[in-house]
Amino acid sequence: MSQESQGFIVQEIARHQSRLRALLRCLLVRSSDVDDVLQEINSVLWEKASDFECGTDFWAWASQIARFKALNQIRKYSSERLVFDEAILAQLADLACEKLNRMDDRREALEDCLKLLPPAQRQLIDLRYASGQAIDAIADSIGRPVGSIRQTLYRIRLMLLACIKSKLALEAEAS
Repeated sequence: MSQESQGFIVQEIARHQSRLRALLRCLLVRSSDVDDVLQEINSVLWEKASDFECGTDFWAWASQIARFKALNQIRKYSSERLVFDEAILAQLADLACEKLNRMDDRREALEDCLKLLPPAQRQLIDLRYASGQAIDAIADSIGRPVGSIRQTLYRIRLMLLACIKSKLALEAEAS
């Protein structure tokens, strides 16, 4: 495997960690198993990196491996009373993947909508949510009343919500 391919695989594994973890949380009974199974999945992804075809959907490939690893873990539970059959687990996995895809669509729409904000509004959003500053601190640093900052953030959130809904509706119509 080339150096470039290795770099791509490492980047994609890192980029999809939160999605893989979310999928495992939906499928595994014990939350304590999530990290162990995620480590196994990462090992398999790295070991089978040469099997991945560049240009194809990395998430689809990684989530299939995650499903198989989760099913193997669940089979270990078989001596316990409450175990879902594999058909139900497959349905849960499909639902989880669908939900994660919708979350990604919403995140992309949010990023697009944030780019449309005027600089002053974008600064407020960044101060509040990216930096995690309290509204009082923002008001002090900008020199505006706390109530004004609250109201402005409220209006910006409403605009972002409308923008996201609009973008998602357009995407739904296009597909």
